[in-house]
Amino acid sequence: METIRIDCEPNIKTKVIEFLNNFSSNDYKIITEDASFINDKKKLEATLEKMANGTADYYSLDELDNYLEKTISKYED
Repeated sequence: METIRIDCEPNIKTKVIEFLNNFSSNDYKIITEDASFINDKKKLEATLEKMANGTADYYSLDELDNYLEKTISKYED
C-alpha cells in the first residue's frame, strides 16, 4: 500500500470519509496521527526554520566524533 497524508477542515474530512466508504475497507486504512508524530513534526519544523533563517548549528564529522566519544566514555565505567 501507499500512504498519503491530507490536512483538511472537519467538514471536508466528513466528505472524504464518505467517498472512501465507496471502496472496500480492504483497499484502504485510515491512520491517525499520534502525539509522538505531532511532537516529532514540531521538532523537525523548528529545525527547518533554524536552517532557513541561518541560526542552525552545524558540526563537522570530527566534532561529532569527539562529542560521541565523550558521551560514550561517561557510560563505560
